[in-house]
Amino acid sequence: MHLPAEVSFNTLNMFKYLLTSLILFTCFAAKADQLIIEPEMGRKPLLHVINDSQNSLQLVMYGFTDEILLNAFIDQHKKGKQISMILERNPYLAKNENKKTIRKLKYRHISWKPTARTFRFTHQKTLIVDDKQAIVMTFNFTRSAFKNQRNFALIIDNPEEVKEIRSHFQADWQRRPAPGQAGNLLWSPDNSRKKLLDLIANAKHDMQIYMQSLTDYQIINALKAAAKKGVNIEILTSDKKHQKQLSSLQKAGIHIHPSRHYYIHAKVFIVDKQLALLGSINLTQNSLDHNRELSVITKDPNVVKQLRDRFYKDLLCT
Repeated sequence: MHLPAEVSFNTLNMFKYLLTSLILFTCFAAKADQLIIEPEMGRKPLLHVINDSQNSLQLVMYGFTDEILLNAFIDQHKKGKQISMILERNPYLAKNENKKTIRKLKYRHISWKPTARTFRFTHQKTLIVDDKQAIVMTFNFTRSAFKNQRNFALIIDNPEEVKEIRSHFQADWQRRPAPGQAGNLLWSPDNSRKKLLDLIANAKHDMQIYMQSLTDYQIINALKAAAKKGVNIEILTSDKKHQKQLSSLQKAGIHIHPSRHYYIHAKVFIVDKQLALLGSINLTQNSLDHNRELSVITKDPNVVKQLRDRFYKDLLCT
């Protein structure tokens, strides 16, 4: 039995439409950012990514004491994966924190390097997987990060962003200047101060901020200027040491919420329900001008909504 020509033509067009839609959906899904929320999700998302790697893992980390994650890297090294790590040799007030991990890396002949002398500290927290994905984190690989700290990580697979993060890793590994920067990545000490000031200045309605430390007066003044022009700003922090700076922000009409449930280790800006900034950058002069740091801007609506929802749930616990 033969279908009429117009029916066959319409059926073919419908098939082409469905196929095109499926391809577009697949491409969109592949490039969607994925949020990790800690401590609720624990190590499982990281272990999944590490164990599913095909060729290589490149880690930049400030504090690394977690044996479960370390053993996962060692297992991948045994399977022939290329493992490279840049670690901070002497974290602030915890100079021996990474000593055990470094000793095990040396014993297993896993490639690692300490902070370049051009940086005060390597505070960046990033994992590059097979040169195809990157995880930008607010947390260290320590037990407390998965127990009593509020933290986040973002899994990104935008090719340009992943390529740039990898290029910076190679530059820092080889002790040479880093290449140019794309729009959605904030690097310290290269461009983070300017980009963060621009982000604050461009806010129109509201900002929700998770922040561990707030001491940089240029950033503080920018936040006060934003509040003065009518931007509603709420900050969730565990910072108790810098009451002078916090009081200054409160006097400008900025709402400061001390967290009593989790220790706020996250460094996150959520702006106008449209975008979020997430990564290792604190609002301190060292973090902005002297350390190696990385934060990323995401405009993924699902991620922004998850962060905003989580912020207000955490606010209920203050």
